[in-house]
Amino acid sequence: MKLNFTVGNDIGNSEQAIYIDGKLIAQPNVYASAVSIPWSDDETDVPKNLKNIYDNLVVSIISSAVPTGTYLIGRHALKTEKENVTGLYVKGNNAKSDQLVPYINTLGTIAARAVEKAYKDGSLPESISVICDQAIAMPVKQHTPRNVETLQKKFMNGTHNVTVHLGLTKKVDVKVEFDYVQVLQEGTPPVFALQMDHESNWRTDIYKNDSDPKISENFKENESFPGLFDDFAAEYQLGEIDGSYLEGKNILHTDLGDGTSDFPYTIGDAVDKDFCHGVNHGVGHAIVEAVDDLLELAPHAFNSISRQQYSDILISEFSGRKHKFLQEAKQAFRPHLDNQVNQIMQHISDQVLKIGANEIDIIVVYGGGSILMRESILPRLKTLADNNRIQLFYVPARYAVTLNAEGLDWFVRSPLYAKLKEVYMETVKRVAVAGE
Repeated sequence: MKLNFTVGNDIGNSEQAIYIDGKLIAQPNVYASAVSIPWSDDETDVPKNLKNIYDNLVVSIISSAVPTGTYLIGRHALKTEKENVTGLYVKGNNAKSDQLVPYINTLGTIAARAVEKAYKDGSLPESISVICDQAIAMPVKQHTPRNVETLQKKFMNGTHNVTVHLGLTKKVDVKVEFDYVQVLQEGTPPVFALQMDHESNWRTDIYKNDSDPKISENFKENESFPGLFDDFAAEYQLGEIDGSYLEGKNILHTDLGDGTSDFPYTIGDAVDKDFCHGVNHGVGHAIVEAVDDLLELAPHAFNSISRQQYSDILISEFSGRKHKFLQEAKQAFRPHLDNQVNQIMQHISDQVLKIGANEIDIIVVYGGGSILMRESILPRLKTLADNNRIQLFYVPARYAVTLNAEGLDWFVRSPLYAKLKEVYMETVKRVAVAGE
């Protein structure tokens, strides 16, 4: 069986949100190495794993990009191994391109999507071949020629052999190849996603109707949650607007992440590289510092806790089932978050001064970190924006996490990507001819 996938891959420090063949899949961005396959039989495990393949993802990988081995991925790794998982290291200057997480989790999830699609089409072959076109975004500070080349080479060099284990003996071998991988600077994808929906119409609310519900399981879809533009339009008395309102606007982005926060500046759809800035500050740093404080506040509740588990406790505030120790988690987290917010506000203020208030139409705030930072940072950002006569668009929580993935999905299917791929292919042909 042969499949062709487009992949829009947002490799977040806490969560990976990835569009594969039009479907949004969200997973904690962690993995754990396994000594053996954890399934005990085929009769019970295979139906369960086919029904919830991303919750029970176990793969073996043979690839030049990662060490050969068997890996538990995402929710399955976090559920079974708890704090003994490997995630992206958020401290220091460790580029995502140099860590194993993006390659292991991307290859495993693509393979799972291939199995899922084959099964829904009424068959479960022993092997599947997948050819991918992929778009990835990297933080501003990490988007260097060296890091871009590393990502492209690791994905594009050769075939990646991934075995998806569905039971003790039942498995599907998936050969994954990448025709082309384009690496964008963070800032560009959200511009696309805020303006256009999946069908390239002006965006009014959600990007696509049939996304993975787990991406927004903490943000219940009911009347208490605003539409994408509702609060923004009401604040500035804009009436009923859609994505066309942002067309041609000069935007200072505030992408609040887990390990990094990025402040790219876009003029229309283009990033102005002279005014792009990123810092190693975000909620992940605050969580790391808060772990020991939480263990002291709730010594009987936790023996140890991972960054992803701590994040889940904090995010539970927005769900229908709050964690029993949410208040202790917030108490331990708040002072460390304030330290991160202070640093981030300084960098945003500096960006406004460098670019010039007259050149900025809107400050747009999004990213997973914007949800947990909202209470602390929103009033300060509003004051900064008002003082400089700039509009502030603080993207609602329901939409904030997925903008990068949505923009990447739109881009990888667009004529822009097709043109870049065409140029790349022509260059490869010329090099090949010259070498003969």
